Amino acid sequence: PEGSEVDLGGLSARLVRGAETLNVGPGRLRVQRTPSELVVSLMPAPDAEHALRLALGVPLADGPITASVDGGPVSLAALGVREGDFGLLDVGRAAVEARAKATLSADGGELALSGSAKLVGLSAQQKWLAPKPVRGLALSLSGRARARLDGTRLIIDEGEIGVGKVGVGGKGEHEQSKDYKKISLDGGVALASCQAMLDATPEGLVPLLAGTQLSGTFTLTGKIQVDTRSLDKMLTRWSSVNECRITGAPAEIAPSRFSRTWTREVLDVTGRLMQAQTGPGTQGWVPKTGISRHMDTAVLICEDGAFFRHRGFDEEAIRNSIRENAKAGRFVRGASTISMQLAKNLYLSRDKTLSRKLQEAVLTHLLEQELSKDQILELYLNVIEFGPGLYGIGPAAAHYFNTTAGQLSLGQALYLASILPNPKRQYFGADGAVTPGWSAYLRKLMRIAFRIRRVTETELEDALGEQVTFKRATSPRIEAE
Repeated sequence: PEGSEVDLGGLSARLVRGAETLNVGPGRLRVQRTPSELVVSLMPAPDAEHALRLALGVPLADGPITASVDGGPVSLAALGVREGDFGLLDVGRAAVEARAKATLSADGGELALSGSAKLVGLSAQQKWLAPKPVRGLALSLSGRARARLDGTRLIIDEGEIGVGKVGVGGKGEHEQSKDYKKISLDGGVALASCQAMLDATPEGLVPLLAGTQLSGTFTLTGKIQVDTRSLDKMLTRWSSVNECRITGAPAEIAPSRFSRTWTREVLDVTGRLMQAQTGPGTQGWVPKTGISRHMDTAVLICEDGAFFRHRGFDEEAIRNSIRENAKAGRFVRGASTISMQLAKNLYLSRDKTLSRKLQEAVLTHLLEQELSKDQILELYLNVIEFGPGLYGIGPAAAHYFNTTAGQLSLGQALYLASILPNPKRQYFGADGAVTPGWSAYLRKLMRIAFRIRRVTETELEDALGEQVTFKRATSPRIEAE
């Protein structure tokens, strides 16, 4: 009845998602009836110094439902979160505070959100994040947004996500029905110190970069518009000013170490991890001057056509990747450059984590800053995988064609480059010759080599007559098409 109140103490809640659990409470729940509405409030940590209060106002007649959260900072442990819940660690040190409001329209169709929240001292163990625990993460979120509860529309009027002292802001809209999806995003990274960006990463997220020193600033603005009804008109536009320069790097990642012998982890032919000695002077290593120029041509065509023009990241390839993946509705094309692939092979594991991608970006920048393009190509061609347990152009030339890296023909070089995306798959027929379908593909690549002026007309005609054959140093000849 009007004026009455329900007051419950010791209320706990548990959220279960698969094998993971999140605990909250005990807290205090109060329900009060006024002449016009029900007022529901929940204080998960009523005895905390800066208690967090969740309030809900439900009108007894027609009208919007309002909700708010206010208070903090209060530790996750005080809220009842237990160590290990949803992968969260050090819950006694992590603190949350929030000032936010939500309004549900009277017809229950639209939800409006506004406010801010901050979480500091967060530590977590998540497979998608990093192989080891990540500690000391500081996150903030603020903005205004509206959403249709049937999932057809989301509008972010303004928003900013902060990590440490670095913020990513913008606005956007998502609209969908059973027939189409439409996405628009506009925003970027405000001018930030490169060192501040690195310092904003929590402990354990970029372990290889610990102790790295940077100078300069970075800023990024961009816009993406995608409508699945007209993908050909998709817009992907951005501009960045990257003045970051690495002024100091730990000896473990300094590119100068690759000018001599080093040890790396690779998979053997059975897929087991093993230690391998590599570098100039080791068995199988081939200096750049000892590698056929056709191999450069082959990897440029198959892997990174803008290699000599970019500084590690190919913006056009990124745009094309976004476009092709949007058209397919799934991931079908990446945008890794030769420099990015080299960074992964020299420094990083095969784990697909945010940690690896962040470190890959900085390490790619380091390689491009410290090495010439020829030095990058030499390293790349000597460490890349050409088959199960088969690393480097020297062993690959010997294994596939009984020849040296310096004697590879255009057809042989193109074959080796063409299998790099999936080196475990081969295209030789029972007689040793490359299958007809793959031979046609290689001839297409040969014509591209001529169009980009990497081979002469005479060299093209000779290459079109090649029948690339397993274990044959000199390819048998066929009639050119």
